[in-house]
Amino acid sequence: MAQALLKGLAQNASKLENYQLQITGRDPQKARPFLQSLPIEVKILPPHGKKIEVQDSIVLLAIKPYGLKSLRYEGGAYMVISLLAGVGVPSLQTHVQSTHYVRCMPNIAAIHALSATTMYAPSAQKDEARAILECLGQVVEVESETLLDASLATNGSALAFLGMEAQGLISAGVCAGLSQEQASKLVAQSFAGFAKLLETSSPQEIIEAITTPGGATIAGISVLEQKAFKGILMQACQATIEKGRTLSN
Repeated sequence: MAQALLKGLAQNASKLENYQLQITGRDPQKARPFLQSLPIEVKILPPHGKKIEVQDSIVLLAIKPYGLKSLRYEGGAYMVISLLAGVGVPSLQTHVQSTHYVRCMPNIAAIHALSATTMYAPSAQKDEARAILECLGQVVEVESETLLDASLATNGSALAFLGMEAQGLISAGVCAGLSQEQASKLVAQSFAGFAKLLETSSPQEIIEAITTPGGATIAGISVLEQKAFKGILMQACQATIEKGRTLSN
């Protein structure tokens, strides 16, 4: 996820001219080949043992939630922007001293600056945090940490679920006679077209525009309804949310 974030930020380098980008961690030298491939300069800041200096910095936490306890943050940061699922602001305050705290939930599409990102920002400096996160894609602000955790279902993990749907559609196309390449291209474009349609139409409106009485599409929808497709998806999302809230333990 950290690489996706850096690639997204690199695509909006002009908006980050007033910032000096640095990365650190337990072994940041592993990232050197990747950093050299980016069109922006990102300096490696070696940790002093397990201590990381954050004085007056904007700290973008993109580690595993359980990793927060493994490093010591020295000094008082200006702002902490945390991607850590299940780690609330009170826990962040325990581990990293900062003037402002922001939580967010981007997704892997940040690699193309197309992330759907939720942001919870009780801070007075939320406009600056939002400007940084908008380099990764679209930002939706939520009013509580509970809602941010809930967004694992709608954007954080959603692309994995869509990935499974894409696999199913591609396999169905191949089973019906299309080549793997043909099926993959058609499904990819169908997803792109669906995303565009969602900008002006609801999912139900799209369904109604495609289906006709006694037609092929409604026959397929009938099977999905019999198998409780939406219910299964909702259960999967709920399991994701519940697990996400325990990841820092």
